[in-house]
Amino acid sequence: MDCLRLAEALVGARGRQEVFRRALAALEEAGVIRCGEAYWVGEDLSLLQMQACRTSCPLVARSRHLAEAVLVQGEKVEEGPLVALPIRQGEKTLAVVVLSLNEGQKPPEALPALLLLALKRPGLELSGRLLWAQEEERRRVGRELHDGVGSLLTAALLTLKVAEKRREKLPEARMRVAEALEEVRKLSRELRMPLLDDLGLEEALKRYLEAYAKNGLQVEAHLEVPPLTKEKEVALFRVVQEALTNVLRHAKAKRVKVRLWRQGDRLFGVVEDDGVGFDPEKTPPSVGLLGMQERIQGLGGSLQVHAAPGQGTRVEFGVPV
Repeated sequence: MDCLRLAEALVGARGRQEVFRRALAALEEAGVIRCGEAYWVGEDLSLLQMQACRTSCPLVARSRHLAEAVLVQGEKVEEGPLVALPIRQGEKTLAVVVLSLNEGQKPPEALPALLLLALKRPGLELSGRLLWAQEEERRRVGRELHDGVGSLLTAALLTLKVAEKRREKLPEARMRVAEALEEVRKLSRELRMPLLDDLGLEEALKRYLEAYAKNGLQVEAHLEVPPLTKEKEVALFRVVQEALTNVLRHAKAKRVKVRLWRQGDRLFGVVEDDGVGFDPEKTPPSVGLLGMQERIQGLGGSLQVHAAPGQGTRVEFGVPV
């Protein structure tokens, strides 16, 4: 692989997770690896997974074991097509990348050095795309308040003015106020997710999917969710919610499948529909998709969207538990 291409891929990465994501994506695109994972090494030599495979594969079962072996041996560890590389600064191992190599391939010799340079660059921060997605979410809430609640309250106010002279209009005014109140409650539920607070991710998704099915889609769900931190539950709920919202808005689908399952120390997820699909090469990524990617990457995982015109869309992701 041309190391210049790898170096260019790392330019502008904001945050450790994006450094690893860009490096692994570049290696995969170049045909060097089938997939890869990355770990940050804590002060107590604990391994914090920064980048996980998006689907179940042979690497998943061996990744952490190989990374642990690197910490014990202090050098590269190989096992068939799998190779674990330490990213070292002096005598200290900062990180470990575990790669599943394609036949006849080997890791670029400059990979550890380039990753070290990228990881030690001053000013690593949250991705600007995440900030952009957050700002867009604020705009969306603002539009909902203005166009939805604002319009309903304006109508209620006008009806009340009429009712001052024509008391038979009071029931209509009350109805307008009730509609505005329900719209506020709906927006509040979307933002606060009380079901998630009270019941956890699995049950919250089941309830959400029950309501979602009322939109006329056939919903097939298989949910096996282990105990997770609240941060992960919120992020994963939002990712599934956004994927399902996209199905309603764009897919013209009849059926949608949602699956979450644990394998080892990983949680995998798939949201798949039978809709019209799209051409990823011709369709720029939406704010919603960028937000989904950032949420998953923020948990040390990875997300990919598979789509083709007339063949539906499949969103798949994997995160460390």
